[in-house]
Amino acid sequence: MIKKMKYAAAPLLLALALGACSGNEEAAQKEEPAEAAEQATAEQQTKLKLPAEEDVVVVVNDEDILGNVYNSVARQLESSLATQGKDTAEAENADLVKEQAITVIVGNKLILQDAAKKGYEAEDAAVEERLEELKGQFESEEAMNDALKKSGYTMEDMKSQLREQITYENYVAKEVKPAEVTDKEVQAAYDGFAETAKEEAPAFEEMEPTIRQSLEQQNTQQSVADRIEELKKTAKIDVKI
Repeated sequence: MIKKMKYAAAPLLLALALGACSGNEEAAQKEEPAEAAEQATAEQQTKLKLPAEEDVVVVVNDEDILGNVYNSVARQLESSLATQGKDTAEAENADLVKEQAITVIVGNKLILQDAAKKGYEAEDAAVEERLEELKGQFESEEAMNDALKKSGYTMEDMKSQLREQITYENYVAKEVKPAEVTDKEVQAAYDGFAETAKEEAPAFEEMEPTIRQSLEQQNTQQSVADRIEELKKTAKIDVKI
């Protein structure tokens, strides 16, 4: 089963998908042309029944969310399932992807709508800086544009999503107050890891920063999920698929 997805600071997945594309470029160049083409075709295939890109899949407080957004999220969840050895040709797994995709999309939109009401917005300079970071993952801007084209998005779409991502992060940083991680919780997490590790675990002092950061992220994710549930209580959500 896929765990309930609680995105604390990454509401939109296009940037992540493009980053994965950039990581595959070098490997593809080393393959024979026929093998590279075959791999590209396999990567584009999906066993999910997806809506048309222009179809409305869900309406959140009178704001339409289209199939292109849903399909991007659903395909990535499908890839996540595949790494767990689960096939979306099976109805149970396909239904799980659909449920999780809608959950992610609705949650992200509710956070962004609340952020807009409270005056949060991303500065142009921050968007351009984030865009340059993304470009740096590609060999050239042309390569990035090719990846965008294959994903069905434009550069303006990318900038819009980065703007929303930064807005989302700013909102979470200011509006969401996660529970503080205690030293006792860090010690308990380390002890649990050490007990189940197949090999001797590194010293507590070595692992403490990583464990603390992981627990802090979990607390933030839980707090975001709690905020989304609060927003749902007064939201109008109409799933169309």
